[in-house]
Amino acid sequence: MRAPFSFIRSGETLSPPRLLLILAAILAAAFALRVGARLIQGEAHFWANSYSYLYRLAEGVARGDGFCPATNCERPPLYLTFLALTTFAGKNYLLIVIPQAAMGAGTALITFLIGRHMFTTGAGLIACAITAFYPYYVIHDTALQDTAMVTFALALAVWLFLRAAAQDRGRDWLIAGVALGAVVLVRVAMAPTIAAVLLWAMIWGTKRLRNWLLLAAGVALTVSPWLAYTYRATGTPVLSTDSGYVLWQGNNAGVFTYYPAQSIDISAHQALAALPPNDQAELRQLSRDKVAVSDWYKQRAIDYMRDDPWRTLQSAARKLNAAFSWTFNPYRGALAQWAYALSYVPVACLGIIGMVLARRRPETKLIVMLYLAFIAVSVVFFAHTSHRTYLDIYWIVFAASVLTGRYPLSADAGRAARRSDNS
Repeated sequence: MRAPFSFIRSGETLSPPRLLLILAAILAAAFALRVGARLIQGEAHFWANSYSYLYRLAEGVARGDGFCPATNCERPPLYLTFLALTTFAGKNYLLIVIPQAAMGAGTALITFLIGRHMFTTGAGLIACAITAFYPYYVIHDTALQDTAMVTFALALAVWLFLRAAAQDRGRDWLIAGVALGAVVLVRVAMAPTIAAVLLWAMIWGTKRLRNWLLLAAGVALTVSPWLAYTYRATGTPVLSTDSGYVLWQGNNAGVFTYYPAQSIDISAHQALAALPPNDQAELRQLSRDKVAVSDWYKQRAIDYMRDDPWRTLQSAARKLNAAFSWTFNPYRGALAQWAYALSYVPVACLGIIGMVLARRRPETKLIVMLYLAFIAVSVVFFAHTSHRTYLDIYWIVFAASVLTGRYPLSADAGRAARRSDNS
């Protein structure tokens, strides 16, 4: 009797009905696991262990306060809009949990599409399955935070970039640009990703200037309405009025007091309390102008980095270590630590091997650019391991290529493998 997954290594053609059946089973399991894990933890745990201030902001949006109450454009609009829509039916956590579980399952599906595009159907299915059962995603995809949405949004954008590069049609680049802009409207820290992808598209993605301009236009079409909104609210077109404070969080004398073992917010609160009286007085005077407050924090952070470049370099190394550590931070308990380590370490190791094997491919260069953008944010600002997890699906894809033993080293070889795999 033929083994159910013998096609993964043999190169056997998988019939469309069988492929759809396997995919449907994986995606259904992904959705059920996420919802089930949250139901087991319960509603009280959901609200107690969450970014509750996001829900309060969303309630303000639903009341008509807008996204910038008192000129404070702290968060971009997409995740807040999603939360605001859930408030109209009452404060029911399942209205948040179920759609976010669907986003998590959607991410697993897109991981399959990326894996199949870059390697083979078998690699795509393995990547999809790993993503579906990845412990961090199973637990955190349904938390009151933007992780599930930003992971899904970036994965969709990456898939559209790969598709646009393969087809090299103008409309595909425009759509990919719109998707990339949407990622930044979920999480502002993704802004450097725009520059990274635009650079990739210019060098490796397309040889046509028109297509590159359409990609940039797609980004502008998506982001410019938010910039216009914040300009009307604050007098300055900004993605967030919180960026200066976040920069200061990662660049002050007390940053490593508690971070990374505990949340950097704890270190920041202590550093705030330790500010000299004249600095606290300045902040109180500026409190009505959130852009000015952000600029104040930004200048203090820049001054701190300039004062001691060697200390800044050491801090950058410690931040990177925190971001890519095999120890989950902030600390979450022994069970969570082991679940994280036993899933993340093999995926990271195999993923890096897969990236090295396929390093000449333009698709690999795109993924590398995404990691470089994250590294840039981490060393300048800061990062916990939880901030990096939106990138884990790409290591998962490369890990799947290693597990199947089919990792084309060039774009031409990859296209040939896909034609053979899907014929």
